[in-house]
Amino acid sequence: MAKAPRVIVAGAGPVGLYTAHALAKANIDYVVLEQQSEIVRYRGAGAVLLPHACRLLDQIGLYKQIEELGTRLHDKSNLLENGYQLCRFRLFEPMEENFGYACLGLSRSQLIQVLYESLPDRESRVKTNARVVDIEMDASGVRVHLADGSIEEGAIIIGADGVHSQTRTIMNRLARKSSSPAGEKDDYPMVAHFRGIFARSRPHQGIETGLFVETRGSGLVAQAVAGKDFIYYSLLRPLPTPTTEHRKYSEQELEEEAKRLSEINIFPGIRFKDIWATTDRANAALVHLEEGIIDKWYHDRIVLLGDSVHKMTNTNGLGINTGLQSAAVLINQLHDILNSNSNPSDEAIEKAFHSYQSIQEPSCREIVEMGRVMTRLVTWSTWKAWFFDRYIMPWLNMESQAKAQINPLLVNAHVLDYVPFKSKVGQTPWNNTVKVEA
Repeated sequence: MAKAPRVIVAGAGPVGLYTAHALAKANIDYVVLEQQSEIVRYRGAGAVLLPHACRLLDQIGLYKQIEELGTRLHDKSNLLENGYQLCRFRLFEPMEENFGYACLGLSRSQLIQVLYESLPDRESRVKTNARVVDIEMDASGVRVHLADGSIEEGAIIIGADGVHSQTRTIMNRLARKSSSPAGEKDDYPMVAHFRGIFARSRPHQGIETGLFVETRGSGLVAQAVAGKDFIYYSLLRPLPTPTTEHRKYSEQELEEEAKRLSEINIFPGIRFKDIWATTDRANAALVHLEEGIIDKWYHDRIVLLGDSVHKMTNTNGLGINTGLQSAAVLINQLHDILNSNSNPSDEAIEKAFHSYQSIQEPSCREIVEMGRVMTRLVTWSTWKAWFFDRYIMPWLNMESQAKAQINPLLVNAHVLDYVPFKSKVGQTPWNNTVKVEA
């Protein structure tokens, strides 16, 4: 077993690559394993970074790059399927006023590209075609077996490999063998109640840049925003039956789903068929949208991050934001034990993992539940949801409502304790700051 405190990170998405940056800043040895053949690839998804995520990126020196690539978001417009605007309100600008950082919209691939290309020694630190198939553990570390027959050794493995996490599957199997509570639940705890189209199209004349538009209706929610170069959008519908199946849809099924939704207004006066006509099909996807949160986030020397732990639909826009927060909290807990001991004990690692889950779990459960409720509200899953969303919400002060819901999550956001930087501040001070001085 490897004696040096080397960390193995499974997954090179935004959360896995941010974790690599956090480890590099902590002077902790690491390797990132990505099962795909390439790191930067585009497949339909946009991302919204809220101020607490931008603050984490600022701390590692990447905020200016992201700000230049991204589109500053300002208002939100709630539409009906026929294009009628129920209300429009300031959603994103108040967050910048309160916390100092903009809310930025960009593609997931742009975020990955910035994180990857800025990573020190990325050619040797990040390995592609590296699919994890098994994990062995003992008191001195982990041995991670890859599909090509090679083995990576380290002190721990962090599973940031998404909702279909192979690391989680292996962890649960090992936990069951040891009668740990981590293995008591099913291997696949996330359940899909919705499926959605995710894509981008070329800009259309007359669409306001930076306006976030959400179309709602019976069994439907669509979200779209016009960025600097593309329109990023998603359309969600409920599945006939909830499922844990990992389904891959064909191009024909994607086209059929798009045809069903063709007359829905994505922007005022602009129907989905108009947007679909300028959408690159190669970068469009129809996927299941899982929801859920697991009860035990670690076992022995395996710990999980991001969508492998907590998953929601994209409706509340907090998936990547929450994953980055979890990564910062985890590496804060690991920083001292991995820097002070060449062979940290099982007890020390268990304590760090337990602390990580204890800090993050309450807010993550709140965020997952918020996403569940919000998705069912805007898709009018009950007559009460329809009545409230259609007739009550347009008369509420939505800017104040949003502030009351989102600000507590932002004000308590974490940063890396050990990386000094000059944080932006707004009208509301951050509760958590770095523990070292510049």
